[in-house]
Amino acid sequence: MEETPVPDLTLADSDTFGLGGLRLMSPPDTFPITPASRISLEAIGTHQGLLSGVGLDWGCGGGCLSIAAARVPSVSRVLGLDIDEANIKTALQNAELNDSAKKTGFFHSDSYVPYAAQDLKTLISLKGQVSFVLANPPSSENDDGFEFRRVILRGARDYLKSGGVVFLSISYQYGHSRIVGLEHDVPGFYHEGILATTDCVPFDLERSDLMDCLESYVREEENG
Repeated sequence: MEETPVPDLTLADSDTFGLGGLRLMSPPDTFPITPASRISLEAIGTHQGLLSGVGLDWGCGGGCLSIAAARVPSVSRVLGLDIDEANIKTALQNAELNDSAKKTGFFHSDSYVPYAAQDLKTLISLKGQVSFVLANPPSSENDDGFEFRRVILRGARDYLKSGGVVFLSISYQYGHSRIVGLEHDVPGFYHEGILATTDCVPFDLERSDLMDCLESYVREEENG
């Protein structure tokens, strides 16, 4: 008999800003959600009026943001995309744990290109019909740290309907001008303000993922 997975993190209703408690497992060899994930949850919870219909979660990880967005009554479905197959497996388990499987789906995917033919067909069928895209991406390496965000926006243009929105997580150290500059890098998008923010959050440098982030930021600064 298969054992029921045991969540390693429980979030209260206050942590999701009214979207209900979450019970979450973490993908293998990773850590529970980061401060960036928590601020993304706040953006979803406090601006849920901007979300409706079908949404995509680029780089969904363990599915936290997909599941939270699926709790919004006006949202019909959220599809999570992630390049790590272990993340997809965990996201599916988390959806079951949180009774969200009927409103979520998770595709093993390289950006907007799912590996499975049927998943690719399903995603292509949504072109021009998606109302929102969620993304809490890592910094890209060997550039200004922003290329993943440009990739997200370029691909989103194919899927978003007119008036669609992107909830894009960006660390404040990048600076306002570079953030606003994304609308020039990827024409068709407009920076309409900050959805959620926080004071400086100390990084737990015992966590290898956060140490990797810090080292990446330092390399970007050294490169100007």
